[in-house]
Amino acid sequence: MNCPISGDGYKPFGGKCVLLGGDFRQTLPVVVEGGREESIDSSLTRSHLWKYFKVLPLTVNMRINATLNNLQRIYDGKDFASWVLAIGDGNKIQAITDTVYNDFGSYYDNPNYIKNRAIVTPTNRTVSKINAYMLAKVRGQGKLFYSSDSIEDDSPNSIRLEEEYPTEFLNGLSFNGVPEHEIHLKVSTPIILLRNLNPGIGLCNGTRIMITHLGENIIRGDIIGGKYDKKTVIIPRRQFPVRVCYAMTINKSQGQTLDTVGVYLPKPVFSHGQLYVAVSRVRSADGLHILIDNEAEIPHNFTRNIVYEETFTDIDERTQAPTGNHLTIKTNFI
Repeated sequence: MNCPISGDGYKPFGGKCVLLGGDFRQTLPVVVEGGREESIDSSLTRSHLWKYFKVLPLTVNMRINATLNNLQRIYDGKDFASWVLAIGDGNKIQAITDTVYNDFGSYYDNPNYIKNRAIVTPTNRTVSKINAYMLAKVRGQGKLFYSSDSIEDDSPNSIRLEEEYPTEFLNGLSFNGVPEHEIHLKVSTPIILLRNLNPGIGLCNGTRIMITHLGENIIRGDIIGGKYDKKTVIIPRRQFPVRVCYAMTINKSQGQTLDTVGVYLPKPVFSHGQLYVAVSRVRSADGLHILIDNEAEIPHNFTRNIVYEETFTDIDERTQAPTGNHLTIKTNFI
């Protein structure tokens, strides 16, 4: 962003250069009790500072290792159905896992096979179902690890809270970034870290690890993917901040770059930008598979993508970029 000085010597942000990124059509401000118009009026493009910004459009998805002509063919919608999963009327979880993890029985313990594929889906509940299904296919005995949930003792009303929220209730809660109460793991299972443990050796939020040993209070494994690929690490904990990651939520998949991705949508995504994040995890369009499981009255070749295109009016005019460059997926899903 350029920071010009106006006639009265005013310098936005004190003359510092500020870089902002994102798709403003989908990540709008949250206005309490406000509707679409209020959200748009509160967006960056409606700010009095917007006139000081210089727009630098990004037009190429660096994850896609294809030619520009191939990208256009992929994104124009006509050939979309050729790289989308046809599911029929069978078991939906089996359909998506068999497609993404084809020949799983032969390669389940191969780190190179596991690190290049994953299933992404909107909710933790669906993630747990898929991971449990895949874990059951891994050979060998598993090991159960349990969390220790309780109300803080120093809370002024801890006694009343313990009565209202018993341990059994706390154990049943599931949140983003928090491990399940019961974690079932096996050797050769991929897991993902839910928080930073030791960034200096690669143990960061989002790091994926292939388990090689399970002890009473330790997990040993090899990092799969990224700068620290194949590095052996040990996680000594009483409560492990990990989850099995054959499948992961769309939010958690941000930052991952994979060869084969399955996008499972039991219902339309509920957050701005999630659909774009999901379909852009893959390096090549040939590796993307989408399974839509709508309710009976909604066609299975359709999903809703929430976009507030009004927020890009000023941007398109100033960059002279045709609105057709912005990917909006509406149909041709199977």
